[in-house]
This record gives sequence, structure tokens and C-alpha cells, in this order.
Amino acid sequence: MGMLMPRWLYYLLGMAVVAPALALIWGPQQASLAIFICSTLALIPLAALIGRATEDLEHYVGPIAGGLLNATFGNAPELIIGVFALHDGLISVVQASLTGSIISNSLLVLGSSLALGGWRWGRQYFSARDAGQYSAMMLLAVAGLLIPSTGSLVIHDPGRLQAVSVAIAVVLLVIYALYLIAHVFHVRTERRNPKRHVQTVKLLDPLAEEEEEEEAVKAITGHLDRRERDGQQPPKLWLTLAVLLVATLGTAWNSELLVGTIEPVTHLLGWSPIFVGLVIIPIVGNAAEHSSAVYIALRDHVDLSMAIAAGSSIQVATFVAPVLVLASIFFAQPLSLVFPLLELVVLGVAVLLYSVVSLDGESSWLAGAQLVTVYLIACIVFFFIPG
Repeated sequence: MGMLMPRWLYYLLGMAVVAPALALIWGPQQASLAIFICSTLALIPLAALIGRATEDLEHYVGPIAGGLLNATFGNAPELIIGVFALHDGLISVVQASLTGSIISNSLLVLGSSLALGGWRWGRQYFSARDAGQYSAMMLLAVAGLLIPSTGSLVIHDPGRLQAVSVAIAVVLLVIYALYLIAHVFHVRTERRNPKRHVQTVKLLDPLAEEEEEEEAVKAITGHLDRRERDGQQPPKLWLTLAVLLVATLGTAWNSELLVGTIEPVTHLLGWSPIFVGLVIIPIVGNAAEHSSAVYIALRDHVDLSMAIAAGSSIQVATFVAPVLVLASIFFAQPLSLVFPLLELVVLGVAVLLYSVVSLDGESSWLAGAQLVTVYLIACIVFFFIPG
């Protein structure tokens, strides 16, 4: 089978060619708004292709190497956009895109999943133990951003602050590697003892039919084998590598065009570049993943939706941010882990709300609506930040 995605994503793939064509014909300055829109839309299907290709590679390289590949290529849009923004000296945009990605996953993705899933199924259930582990990891990730920012109140030397950021970046990468290893062993343990999950499903929903129980068990214990769950075979290795290479190159080209048009477009529309980093880039970079989380919640597997929202946030905070900090050493303006107070406050509220929602192992549409409401309030404030 080839690379399968929702049909609407294939329609958007044309934008990956349109944006570079506009840049070559008219130039990024003359057609900045059109290039900004087209490159933004192009990143949605390109990110989906990269995500599907890394899932297929996991079939060949194993779960641990697959986890590293997923961390590297699954966040390719954020990484590539961040590198180009660092090259152009847009430090505030890079920091905004990092915090914005965590905020959108914790509030918008999870909130819309809980709201739509709860509206269809009523009260939904998930593993409070697993959600608690995600919450602990997210709180740790936020600490990696909050503590150095607080330390800047007493450490005023930029050189010392950068040294602190680099050291913490290394620590975050180590804990992310440990998190990956623990996650792999956890999944293997659950696969060896799937009956416990069947009992859990029966306790949560005694009226569930046998087929629904089997599907729920597969969704809970085998979410790393999405192909197996969908009844599909992964494509050949050469095809997977070719798709990954082409999608990554397309992402790099369109990311460069997007970053190059941020300043002229924000001047034209009167937006702040920080708003683009906090809202536009995170939504675009994770659009395909967001739609998957909502779709899964609509199938009454809200536990996977919570895992997607938390997993993406953890990857951004403990992998993407540290990698960009280390990469910025080679640029004129280094990136530090000292973030603006407003972004840290919203980030802390987002992670706190995720933890509160996941406390009792059940959710409702109202809880999802509350999360989305907080996200909209934050977006209103972000929109009115001076340009």
C-alpha cells in the first residue's frame, strides 16, 4: 500500500509547488502575502507525509530507533522553521513557535478532541495512570523553560545565561531519551499482558460489544502499530525513504519561504511576528496530527487523543527546543531558554489544565470546551501584542 492520508491533504499538496513557483516568478517581496498563505497551507500535507513515513520506517528499524526518527522527523516543520528563523535572527518567533506548539496541543488539540468526542459519546474514559505520567513529563518540560527564565532575574550576564541554556538543553535531551526508553518498555509490557486492558474496558463500559472491546484493546496496547490496526501493510523501504526525503526537502523549501515572508506580511497586516509564531505556525505544523486526535476521540478512544496532545508537547519541550538551542550556537544570535513572561504564564496554565483534566480518568464535552475557551482567550491577547 502507498502512503495513505485523508483526501483533503492530497488537495493541499499542490500548494507545495505553488509557493516556490510564486517566489521564482514574482519574488518573495512582491508576492509575500500569497507566498505566506501557500507555503503555510503546503506545510500541512508535507508534515502529514513525514509523519506517515516515519511510522512506516519504525516497522523496519524497531521501536527505539523509530521513536528517535519520529522525534526528529515528526517535528520537522518546527525544527526546520526554527533553523531558518534563527538564521534570519527572528529569536522571538522561534521562542513563540515553541511555546505556541505546547499551548496549542494542550489546549486546542486536547480541548477540541474532548469536546467533540464528549458531545458524541457523553462521558469518555481513559487511563488516569498513563495520563498522570504524561502530566509529570509535561510539568518537567515546563520546568526546563520556567527555571532558567526565573534564573535570569539574578543572572544578568548574557554569556552565563547562554551557558545555563546549553547545559539545561543537554539535560532535557537526556531525559527525553530516558522517556523514550521507558515508553518502549511500557508498550512491550502492555502487549505481553493485554487481558488486563480487556478487563479495564469491560469495567469502564459493561455494555460494550465484543468487537468494540477488541478494537479498544488494540488502540490502547498497540498504538505504535497503526498499520496493523488499519489492516494495511507498510510500503517498501525504498518508497518510504523516497517519500521521507521528498517531503523533508519540500518542507525545508516552503519553511524558508514562510520565514522569509513573516516580516513583510506582518507589516502589511499589522500583526506581531510573535502572533505568527504563537498561533499560525503551531496550528499549521501540527494540523494533520490535530485532525488525527479529533478523529480518534470521535471513535471513543480519547486516551489516544490525550497521548497525541501530550506526546507532541513533550517532544517540542524536551527535544525540539534543546536541539534549536544547541544549533543556535552556530548562528549570530544564540537562542536561550529565557522566555517572555506572558508565554510562560499561558504555558503553565495550559499544562496545569491538562493535569487537572486527567486526574480522574474521565472527561466530558464541557471540559473540552473549557480548554478551548482558555486557548481563545490567550489568542486574543496574542493578537493584540504590538507589532
